[in-house]
Amino acid sequence: MKLFESRRVDERVQADVRNAAALVLGITQALLAGVILYRLYVLGQPDEQIRDLQAVLGISVFGFIAVQLFLGGAMPVPTWRGMLAGYLILTALVSGACLLIYGVPARGDWANTWLPATAGPAVLILTYALIAHLGKKRLERQIEE
Repeated sequence: MKLFESRRVDERVQADVRNAAALVLGITQALLAGVILYRLYVLGQPDEQIRDLQAVLGISVFGFIAVQLFLGGAMPVPTWRGMLAGYLILTALVSGACLLIYGVPARGDWANTWLPATAGPAVLILTYALIAHLGKKRLERQIEE
């Protein structure tokens, strides 16, 4: 008993469908980020009340990027120089924004101020580089077969 008909679909149609799905996913992620910002800064809700929305958005965004990096293998693998430049730029942006918003932090408060501003970009860039490298290697093995 057959429940579904199978069809052969052209590669161009598959690519168009993937692009449309990625566009819709991006729009919904942007809308969810907007809802989070609205609830935080307009309605004044405490951060603890929207942790679940933040977690869902983070998993969605970073999961989508990780899948694209690993399975696609087409996103660029950064060089050491590129990773250093990206780290310095991200660290300067995060630290600068925090300094503008909160002012200069107390010396004893480094674990809550400087550590996340310096370690966060490093973790992001190293994770991106690792997954991009693994995706590139996966794609190269697939092409060799």
